[in-house]
Order: sequence, then C-alpha cells, then structure tokens
Amino acid sequence: MKNTFEIAQEIGQLKARYCRYVDTKDWAAFANLFAQNPELRFYDENGGLVAGFDAAEEFVALTKAYLTGTKTIHQVHNAEIDVVSEREVRAIWSMEDYLLFPEGDDGRPASMRGFGHYHETWKLEAGEWKIAKIELRRTILEIKPKENAA
Repeated sequence: MKNTFEIAQEIGQLKARYCRYVDTKDWAAFANLFAQNPELRFYDENGGLVAGFDAAEEFVALTKAYLTGTKTIHQVHNAEIDVVSEREVRAIWSMEDYLLFPEGDDGRPASMRGFGHYHETWKLEAGEWKIAKIELRRTILEIKPKENAA
C-alpha cells in the first residue's frame, strides 16, 4: 500500500498529464483521466456557472471541438493535496491558461487568458486514480475579441 506522500506525488503527476494532454490534444489519454460519471463545473470570476457536465465523454468532445486549431498552455501549481483515504484524494491547484485561437470568423475570440483554482476530488477506480469532481473557479479571465477585418 502506498503512503500519503506517494499518493500525493501520483496525483500531482496525473494533474500534470491533464494539462499536457489538453495542450497536445491527446484526447483519448485526456478522457482516460476521468471517472465514469464525474461532476465537472466551471465558474466565472463572479461565481456564475459557465458550464457543467456529468459525463466525461460530453466534456471531452466539447473541449476538443472548442480547442480545434487553437494553441494552448495550461499550468497548475501551488498544490494543496489532502489524502482523505487510500481511495480518495482532494486537491486544490492554482491555475493559469492561455489560448490563441485561429484567425477566421468562427465565433471564438482571438485569445483568452485565465487564472483561478481547480478544486478536485480524485477516486481510486479499478486500481487507477480518476477525476471524480472538478470545480474550476476563475479569479481572472481576460478575453480578447477578434478585430473586424475592414
């Protein structure tokens, strides 16, 4: 059985992969990080719910579609990891992301830069740690609209 330090290290590595998988568009590996029926909620700087999902497939599909053609970087740091039990971990991560969208009139902005905190619950399922719950609470979100070509 792993000790709490080893479990915390494993969760940290998995969260790093979460970021890398989004940035490299490795959607199969990204989808594999989630529990069967995760609770995924995303809030703006004012605490308003922006999006919510109760199925990983739906969240991954929407993320893949929204980020098509986009250059991204996602970073997490300042981990607060609480090993609740040998089967459950709660974590809070400071986060920053930066997205550069392709040119064109597709309804997406030119860029987006955000900061905030991920509040997560990870659960051990069939011997693997999976994300059971995410609440991303934004503290800053800067959206730059595309300039109109005139």
